[in-house]
Amino acid sequence: MNLPPVAETVPECKLTIMNAGFCIIKKSHLLKGADPSDISVPSLFFLIKHPVHGNILFDTGYSTRYFEATKNFPFSLMNKITPVKITEKENAISQLLEKNITSKQIQTVILSHLHADHVGGISDFNYSTIYVSKKEWRYCQQPKLKLLFKGYLKQLFKNINLSSLKQLDFEESGCSYGPFFNTIDLFKDNSIILVPLPGHSIGQCGLLLNISNKERYFLIADSVYVKANYQKNKGGSLLSRIAHYNRKQYESNFPMLKQLEMDNPDLMIIPSHDPNLYSQFISK
Repeated sequence: MNLPPVAETVPECKLTIMNAGFCIIKKSHLLKGADPSDISVPSLFFLIKHPVHGNILFDTGYSTRYFEATKNFPFSLMNKITPVKITEKENAISQLLEKNITSKQIQTVILSHLHADHVGGISDFNYSTIYVSKKEWRYCQQPKLKLLFKGYLKQLFKNINLSSLKQLDFEESGCSYGPFFNTIDLFKDNSIILVPLPGHSIGQCGLLLNISNKERYFLIADSVYVKANYQKNKGGSLLSRIAHYNRKQYESNFPMLKQLEMDNPDLMIIPSHDPNLYSQFISK
């Protein structure tokens, strides 16, 4: 599963890995057979600086809006099952302001999927072009109560300005890229390749960031919870399966990710909830 080489003409982007909030769950929820002690699980989001297309976000993590969205029953069940910790200072928009980046300076937001821990802050980016899978968006037009039991809080994304929303149609617009089919080269410059990764949700996508042949990242959202899922070919607990749209499809990605990592040693695969990656890139 070798990836194509990165040409010298590919614009040189910069990636910053960030985190907005934590949920408290058991280790065994992430990896079947792990000990059942509680752990704080990060919700990573990513800032990409493109020399031509400006500041780009991949996901937005949780936000303090989560508490309002889960205040009343039955939506409060979500916070009882997976309690969330986040402060105003930890919201994505607050962290970006600390870097002197305002919401007007975020040109693009790419949403891997629409679960609550990935779209929490989307309402803060009203000036951005927002990309999401067409399949994901259409699925999420269902009633909010039905969506709740698949990990969605419709209140968090229902006010997205439709004039700024662009739906990604991987089947109609996609092209092959190395071992992947139906990918979308977002800016037609090979810097950001969007890859469909359904299973966890119906329309989840990942982001392959090509900086150089020695620096490449594959942001895979919730294709796995932790890298050990694909490295050991082992999923999470029975409870964790509730959130998956299609568990078999989800777990079928494990061998692909393991082979991709083996065949491309300079590729860093980054799922959004791995505590070890939080420790590696953010925790000090």
